[in-house]
Amino acid sequence: MNTPPTLTAPASAAGLDLSDAARAPLGRLAKVELRKLVDTRSGRWLLIIQSLLILVGSAIVTIAVTVQVEPIGFMDFTNVAGTIMSLLLPVMGILAITSEWSQRTNLSTFTLEPRRQRIVAAKLLATVTAAAASVVVAVLIGYAASAAAAILGVDVDWTTDGAQLTAFALLQVVGLLVGFAFGTLLLNTPAAIVCFFAYFTLVPAVLAIAAEAIGWFADVRPWVDFTDAQLALSEDGFGAVDWPQFVVSGTLWLVLPLAAGVVRMLRAEVK
Repeated sequence: MNTPPTLTAPASAAGLDLSDAARAPLGRLAKVELRKLVDTRSGRWLLIIQSLLILVGSAIVTIAVTVQVEPIGFMDFTNVAGTIMSLLLPVMGILAITSEWSQRTNLSTFTLEPRRQRIVAAKLLATVTAAAASVVVAVLIGYAASAAAAILGVDVDWTTDGAQLTAFALLQVVGLLVGFAFGTLLLNTPAAIVCFFAYFTLVPAVLAIAAEAIGWFADVRPWVDFTDAQLALSEDGFGAVDWPQFVVSGTLWLVLPLAAGVVRMLRAEVK
């Protein structure tokens, strides 16, 4: 008499020794996670909307400087793209994590690769790759917008500041990692998105009000306001950044949430 098959938990949850099991290369896992990131409707539309908003924003700036006959620089268009990307790229980082739980694909993912830390690493690598691709697209759109403005008779400064471009790319990756951290910490898409936008908009406002109302807190704020530290980096480059404050505030809002989130993801019950 045949016995019915039984459902078993993933090998890691069952406490099995996986040290000798065959490992899929991390690069292959990252490719899978990157495909999962852009193959979903939410991920695909997020990238499309981001590109369209950058195009529209660049077009508006081009029309404005053309009408007012004002000079403009290539980096101005890059900053337009950066403002839009700083809002949408972190959402991509959130979706890279929370989509596994909202779409209930985590069981198959962690069964095929029981070593959850490798899945986390692959997701992180995939999202950073997507962020780098977005930065390249933003720069290309900036060049296209600058060329369009030059054709329309605008005086365009084509000077490219390598340090500022590097700071621009770094800011996008940092923002994405903050979203990634909120995703791992909450494992819920709506909650993570709400918390990120609260961190991005509400927390700096509250800290600024507290610094105005409480004398001693004005000296503390630079050490806990990570968005303000990033603003200095985006406006004035690396030379204007107080790096100890950047590191301390970054540890508070990025490193600690990411570490706690990864621990939670590694231990979360898979359903």
